[in-house]
Parts: sequence; structure tokens; C-alpha cells
Amino acid sequence: MSEVLERRPVSRKTARDGKHEISAGTAARLLTLGTSVDVLVDGVADRGTVASMPCTCRPEAHEHWFLEAPALRAMEVGRVATTSIAGDGRTVDIRTTAPRQAPSEG
Repeated sequence: MSEVLERRPVSRKTARDGKHEISAGTAARLLTLGTSVDVLVDGVADRGTVASMPCTCRPEAHEHWFLEAPALRAMEVGRVATTSIAGDGRTVDIRTTAPRQAPSEG
């Protein structure tokens, strides 16, 4: 059974830099697996790393966390990425789905 960590939209930057933003909590959980992790991105196996980046987007100093792997470049902008720990307990499994559409009125 997998452990779902978070769901978030794929950023427009991910296809360019192979970095998918994750929460600090997800980063902390993934770091328990090591700084270099096995990743599975929509079925494609790769190796990835968890990294932080200092940021100045707010007045107070803080960091943003990312999972980095070449396979992340294939994720489509706007799709929803679900990040999980696979059933083996050591692989980061990322699966993307189309965003839910609001019911149309009519």
C-alpha cells in the first residue's frame, strides 16, 4: 500500500528545470529515505534528489523544497501530481492526472 504525501499542480517551470516543488513536510519525509531516492514518474524509473532553495518571494527569509529528477521534465503543466511513497517503502511514486473540471452550468 502506498503512502500519499501530497497533491499539487505541475508548475510551468518543471518541464524546463526538472524540479517539482514539494512541501517542507513532504521534503522531511522523503529525506528519511536519503538525499538521493528512486523515483517513478508516470511509470518512468529515475533517480532524484531532494533539495531546498532560499527564496525572497516574501519579506521573511524562507526556503522552497523540490524533488529534482530528469524524468520530471515530462510532466505536463497544469496536471495534478500526486506524490507518494510506493508500497516498497523506498520509491517515490509521482502520478499525474488531468485537473478536475468544475461541473458546467446549463
